[in-house]
Order: sequence, then C-alpha cells, then structure tokens
Amino acid sequence: MKIGNLQSLPWYLRLVMFVSVAGVMYAGFWYFITRPTRSETQSINAEVAQLLSRNAQAQIASQRLNEFRAVYSARVEEYEELKALLPEQREITMVLQGVQDRARSNGLVLRKFTPKDDVQQDNYSGKRIEVSVTSSFASLRSFFEQLAHYQRIVSITNFRLNQLEKQSASMTVDATFDLTAYYVSAEKLQKPAGAQPAGSGQVPAASVTQPGK
Repeated sequence: MKIGNLQSLPWYLRLVMFVSVAGVMYAGFWYFITRPTRSETQSINAEVAQLLSRNAQAQIASQRLNEFRAVYSARVEEYEELKALLPEQREITMVLQGVQDRARSNGLVLRKFTPKDDVQQDNYSGKRIEVSVTSSFASLRSFFEQLAHYQRIVSITNFRLNQLEKQSASMTVDATFDLTAYYVSAEKLQKPAGAQPAGSGQVPAASVTQPGK
C-alpha cells in the first residue's frame, strides 16, 4: 500500500494501522531483544531467594549455637561447683585434714580419728572415719555448724554423746561418731580398663591427746 493511499484512508484506520505496526515492533523487541535479559533476571531472582532462605537458616542455626554455648557454659559451671563438693580421691586427704583443722580450731580434742572401710556406691565413694572427741557442748555445736557449711560433702552417723564425770570449763562432754567424706574415684571419673584408683586414699590417724595436756 502506497503512502498516498494511506493518506486517503480515514484517520481512525490509519491510527489502527500505526498502533498495529507499533505493537508488532514492540513484541519483536520484547521477545528477541529482552529475552536474554529476562532469563538472566529470573535466574538472579531465584538465586536471591535461595540465598535469603539460606541466610534465614544460618541465622536460626547461629541463634541455636549461641543457646547451646550458653547451656554448655552453664553446665561447665555446674560441674565445677559439683566437683568442688565431691572431690577426687587424691584430694580426700586434704578434705579430712580440713575437718581435723576445724575440730582443733573449735577447741575439740581429737581422741580418735581412725579410717574404716570405704562406702562404695555406683557413682561415688565415701571415706569413713571413726571419730572421738572431748570438748564443751558449745564447741562441739560450733564444729558441727562449720561442717554443715563445709564446701565438701560430709555426713555424720552413729553419733553418741556422754557427759564427763570430771569436767572443766572447756571439757564437759565426750562425743563419738562416724564421719564420712564423699569423693569420686579415678575409676568412676574415667573408667579406663584395668585402671587403679589415683592414690591409696589412706588417712593417717590423729594423735591421741589427753584432756588437759
């Protein structure tokens, strides 16, 4: 169709023709020219979505990791506190020495401090000591109060108390009891095959001191 013939057409027909040609040109441009760019854009969008998902998962994992670290730190502190209360076998001699020192500092005269058979349990053991002391009632009470706040696990059993026939201001009663200091043996801590406990756990008996000497 010649240009002169186009000009003879009504204006609305010419408008329709121009719009149709423009539409065809735009469709060709959109399909052939922008197709690679659109494909690349879709690929980038998919990759961005995947990275966002991974980032969200990483943030959740990081939060859980921080929670696990906090729980682990709390368990370590708890373990150290319990370890202080329940020492290892090689430390039991120091624990019993601390008991003797507390007895003497409260004015108790240790007449007997003799080791007996150990108490064996599944997860812990106990060093049992037969103790005999002479003191005043107030000093004996102060000694037991200190044991109640001692940073080791100890127990008192088979307690017997007798009043002295010959008394003084600082010596009024005789007391006998079994003191048990609990500990964890090396075998129960590590449980290696054929391992022997670290240390014999022997406790030297305290020297006998007569009242008034």
